[in-house]
Amino acid sequence: MRSLEADLLRCGNLARSGFLRSLGHSTRSIARSTRTGATFSPRRGWIATARAAPAALRAVTLGGRLGGASALESFGVWAGHSPGLVVAVVPGASRLPPLLPGESRVWASDQFPANGDRMFRVSLKDAILQHARISNRAEIIATLDSALHHGLLSHFELAELLAALPERVRPNARELDASSMAGTESLMRVDLRAQGYRVDTQASIRKVGQVDLLVDGWYIVECDSREFHDGDAQQTTDRRRDGEATLARFGSARFTYSQVMFRRAWCLQVVAAGLAAGRPC
Repeated sequence: MRSLEADLLRCGNLARSGFLRSLGHSTRSIARSTRTGATFSPRRGWIATARAAPAALRAVTLGGRLGGASALESFGVWAGHSPGLVVAVVPGASRLPPLLPGESRVWASDQFPANGDRMFRVSLKDAILQHARISNRAEIIATLDSALHHGLLSHFELAELLAALPERVRPNARELDASSMAGTESLMRVDLRAQGYRVDTQASIRKVGQVDLLVDGWYIVECDSREFHDGDAQQTTDRRRDGEATLARFGSARFTYSQVMFRRAWCLQVVAAGLAAGRPC
């Protein structure tokens, strides 16, 4: 006999009741689990457990699914500075609950229907298409880099997605880089190359280690994040790497997430000034 709890766990603890019935769970057994408090219904047609992600529950409660940046975040794909909860709703949906501040709806039919067991979100490709509505070209490149880095898009799926993206933000496949480990790194790479610099990603330098970006063969650009560069131990490692780079006659600049996201023109000026000064003797 199938376990309702196990099937819900496989679905991210939030699933359509019709899907659960298709697996062999009767209406009576589902209702019994709700009466005992093992599950609950956040909206008609949905069953959840207390372990369901709050964002997914809220999206379902609002009559939709996670869409755009919110869906991308649930996949672990970079979506830039989060605009708040994004709920994807099919065109024509009515009698929807009001949104709270910081929440938004995107009205969109599925162009690439999801075939996974996470029914509370749109497919990855549809999430990228929805996110493209509010993003610029560099930001979409960063999102695509992230999806490729995590192995979430095949070559065929990438080609299909690129063809569907609006021309305004559509990159060439050669502009993408699956080795990029952070969206901020991708943004800097795109802008530096646009200014005519030669940029290598995740270059390995003796005694320094792997660096985010190596510009014109000798200038290191590191794009730090709060997640991986806070704390005394990591700060010590970063400063050691900076020192080794100096000893090896490499120029370098290190930028925070906020600087790259909100002061990127200044970051580019810093790199340009460092390159103009010439390689250290």
